[in-house]
Amino acid sequence: MANLLKFYKKNIAYRIFILIIVILLLTFFFPKKEILKYEFLEGKTWSYGDLFSPFNFLIPKNSQDIDLEIKELKKNQEIFCIKNEKIVKNIKRKLKKITFFRKNKKHYKIIHHIINAIYKYGYIKDYNNCIKQNKTHIIFFKKNKKWIPILYKKIFTYNKVNKMIDNNFKKKSNHVRTLKKILKKIIIPNLFYSQYYTDFFFQKKIQSIKNIKYYFTKGDNIIRNNEMIDKNKFEILSFFKKEYENKIWNQKKYYCLIIGYFLIISIIFTLFMLYIFYFEHKVFKNDRKVNFLVINILLISLITITILKYHSKILYIIPFCILPISTRAFFNFNLSIFIHLITILLLSLITPNSFEFIFIQIITGVLVMLTKKNIYKMENLFIAAAKITMTYIITFSLLTLIREGSLEKISLYTFSLFFFSGVLTLFVHPLIFLFEKLLNLTSDISLLELSDNNTPILRLLSQKAPGTLQHVLTVANIAEEAAVEIGAHSLLVRIGAIYHDIGKIKNSIFFTENQHNKINPHERLSPKESAKIILEHVSIGIELAKKYHLPDSITDFIRTHHGNSVVYYFYEKQKKINPNIEVDKKQFQYSGPKPFSKETAIVMIADSVEAASKSIKNPSTEDLENLVENIIQKQKIENQFSNADITLKEIEKVKQVLKRKLINIYHTRIEYTNP
Repeated sequence: MANLLKFYKKNIAYRIFILIIVILLLTFFFPKKEILKYEFLEGKTWSYGDLFSPFNFLIPKNSQDIDLEIKELKKNQEIFCIKNEKIVKNIKRKLKKITFFRKNKKHYKIIHHIINAIYKYGYIKDYNNCIKQNKTHIIFFKKNKKWIPILYKKIFTYNKVNKMIDNNFKKKSNHVRTLKKILKKIIIPNLFYSQYYTDFFFQKKIQSIKNIKYYFTKGDNIIRNNEMIDKNKFEILSFFKKEYENKIWNQKKYYCLIIGYFLIISIIFTLFMLYIFYFEHKVFKNDRKVNFLVINILLISLITITILKYHSKILYIIPFCILPISTRAFFNFNLSIFIHLITILLLSLITPNSFEFIFIQIITGVLVMLTKKNIYKMENLFIAAAKITMTYIITFSLLTLIREGSLEKISLYTFSLFFFSGVLTLFVHPLIFLFEKLLNLTSDISLLELSDNNTPILRLLSQKAPGTLQHVLTVANIAEEAAVEIGAHSLLVRIGAIYHDIGKIKNSIFFTENQHNKINPHERLSPKESAKIILEHVSIGIELAKKYHLPDSITDFIRTHHGNSVVYYFYEKQKKINPNIEVDKKQFQYSGPKPFSKETAIVMIADSVEAASKSIKNPSTEDLENLVENIIQKQKIENQFSNADITLKEIEKVKQVLKRKLINIYHTRIEYTNP
């Protein structure tokens, strides 16, 4: 009793240690900044009321904004030119020297008028090239150390100069033609495009670009209720979210959040431990099973934390339903649902729009668990994946319909996340296999593989002990039916029953089902020697189970299928041979242990009943019913069920199944008389 209490305390201490480690890990990795409680997407409507800024903040321009502004400046780039004042003076000096012009005072006056008009604002060279770069058609030239803007309309070009000369001298005489020809040669551009100054002032404009795109002071309205979130509003809200999570924060809040996380996570894991302690006590006592559940919760939590940290928009690509499915492969429906619920409850602490997250995940998780139990079959797994995808899409659409009043704003991108989440669920099989190898657990998938009669150990059994193979198959059929009747793990019972007698491979001829009317070898042995051979088939079976790498859960059936019962036939025979000598009962007793679960208890009952029924020739219904009653009563008297969690009511149900199955096996045929 003292050792048991010591073990129990050690067991509890180990679980508390594991929980503290997990709680500290999650507390450390959970996001430490206050998270904006609003969820928003571009193209959707803001439905959280008017949002006002609680502080001053600005939104800087990004590189794309600056590039667009530079491109716009380029379109309206200002053109700078150098004006040569000497050119006008030189032209007037040349005109005075040409006597041809001075002879006709009228022409001389017109020429001066043309010169003054052209050079009032200037005559530019390569004007067309300048206009291509300047959409505003404004040109700057330097005058008195100041840059003066001039509209392009006022500046003369080569064509304008020629046109002006032609308009002022319309007579078609040789004199006029000569005059126009000389004028066109003398009048030259005095404005010259300056690439240097144009680039210089363009760079100054670029440097003067303000880096602030939007600026909000405390109390400014950011977005109004039911306002559409366009591209600009989405950018503002996204930046506000980052600023909010950075500014609404201090050291005091940090420590308070740490304490809050630690306490709430502790409460959730306490609920988890209390549940398995009160309702899944066998799981609670098994370190590997507890580790499996804790690792699953921790793994899905760390994946969610990572996604939220780096790309929160793809949250729904995480296959959350892989958790209850993988748990269901090892445990029952209730535990699988409970693990899913507390995991979703835990993650809702850090996910945006937590109501939507909880609602969608619970609905989907429960529905997928209502898929057929044997989800280890690929057909059912694909059905489960399709259910997950459709449930996600339908539930999300209905929530959007309630929130928005229409389905127009639903993004196909979100649907694609749900689809990939369903696809990723198909990877549950490799995950189950990994957990089996790491934690030495047995899933329904592995059990199904062991049901193949062509496994090496069963092939050996069929060759060495064909009678035993028939016996175990019959026991498996009977035991499986009984397990279904009382809600035990029927697949585990069936596989355990198939392998429980593999120890009879060695010395198979010493077991009645393999003798086939041959001479009984026990007649040449003493009762002690015979009993030793019979008892050894358990230890031999355990060795073979290790050799052929059978799971521990199957080896348990080999250990327990006789409990600590006595081989009474050889025990009584020994007593008759030596009536005056006290016989050591332990030499005729199995070493145990007794069955410690419903499943191992069922196989022990079915094995004993099926073997005993073979000894009755032409049994009647009453004979078979009495046989079942006597064997189970004897096992009760020997306390063979004292370690198993099977109730008297369940034993009664098992009895009824065994009677019904045996009657079906040994039913008598009606004899028809010949006419």
